[in-house]
Amino acid sequence: MAENRDDIIEEVLDNSELARQLVPNKFKFTSQQGRIRRQKLIMSAKKLSIIKPIKDITLAQVCEEAGIPRASAYHFFPNIDAVFLALKFLNAIELIEAMEKVDINQFKHWQDYVTALMESIVDEVQADPSKAKLIYDTNTPDLEEERFGEQVNNKIVKLIYQHMADHYQMPKYNDIQVQLLVTFSIIDSIFTLSYRQHGQITSDYLQEAMTASLGYLHSYLPESLPLK
Repeated sequence: MAENRDDIIEEVLDNSELARQLVPNKFKFTSQQGRIRRQKLIMSAKKLSIIKPIKDITLAQVCEEAGIPRASAYHFFPNIDAVFLALKFLNAIELIEAMEKVDINQFKHWQDYVTALMESIVDEVQADPSKAKLIYDTNTPDLEEERFGEQVNNKIVKLIYQHMADHYQMPKYNDIQVQLLVTFSIIDSIFTLSYRQHGQITSDYLQEAMTASLGYLHSYLPESLPLK
């Protein structure tokens, strides 16, 4: 998979249905040269983010790292925040893919499925320092005007609900949607606290996330959901 990662990046950015939902018309550029240059800019930003505070990275530095003139970079990204938005989007895609790989059919109890989802998130971000940094660090660009985080969270919640509803007898989505969003926010907040204190999501904080999120969900879901 590693040797094909560049192709995957381009396929995701240009053709993904999720891309159209989350950031419509942001990344479309189909010429071969353009795709290569855009790809180099994204990967250069990723490389720099491992060794520098993200808030200190400039578009000029990314262009220098990529070996691309700044004037050419403006064809793909109007500013450095747009580069990191693309990287954030790729991170979101990979997190969602990791969560989709968790086979709910292995779990008789919904608590075990939710726990496995948390573990899949931790495994994904622990394996990539730049991913954890962009998601949890304090020194990241403010992209909230894009409503990006809210859209990603809603997408993840719908994914989790659909998998659970296919396997368990769940309440209707509108009846549990807010509680699932709050659950995901609890998990995200605890993971953020762990990263900012320790530079990683520790096993202790993973356990805290499990305790807090499952305790909250127990207020709205029964101890046991009947299987379908």
